[in-house]
Amino acid sequence: MTKKFNINYTCQHCGRQTTAETAFHRWMRNNPQLDSGDGIVRTDLDDIILRYKTYPYGRDFQLMMMLEVKEYGAEPDPAQRDMLSFLSQTVFVRGKNMHGSDTTKSLKLISRMNRKKVLVRNFGMHLLQFEKTNPKDSAWIKWNRQRVNEQDLTEILKLDRRPDNPDLPMDQFLRDRHRKSTNLYLPL
Repeated sequence: MTKKFNINYTCQHCGRQTTAETAFHRWMRNNPQLDSGDGIVRTDLDDIILRYKTYPYGRDFQLMMMLEVKEYGAEPDPAQRDMLSFLSQTVFVRGKNMHGSDTTKSLKLISRMNRKKVLVRNFGMHLLQFEKTNPKDSAWIKWNRQRVNEQDLTEILKLDRRPDNPDLPMDQFLRDRHRKSTNLYLPL
């Protein structure tokens, strides 16, 4: 009952479509104990993007998003769409700001690389679709099913624009309205 493997990539040298299945994924798909008929569904996640340097916070405030990429205008199948939606919903921690408005919270997480806690804002799961395979060979590009151009896409992937609302620049989001003023009179 597990469906046939259908993830391909385009060879950059010859342009032919080639299977992208790894040996582990082939083993999983062919293991009868992991059959989707028994309620086990597997999907991949194409990219996780992290911007670990943000102005003026450096590495103390980081931005993250997850990305599913579809070539040739493909759509996620219903099972993948459901799983990606579940994943996106689990990353949003909602709260109320000081004015009582709903807001998405940043989480204080441990950075093993930096050996300290950092604030991380996760912008969730996003769908990127190409007419063909990439921005250079496609007549159109869609971000969350809305058309964007190559420059817009670059700014979104750099997290210079908000992935959840690409019309808004990220710098408005990053301003710190609650920054404490420096006390010049603290003891040395």
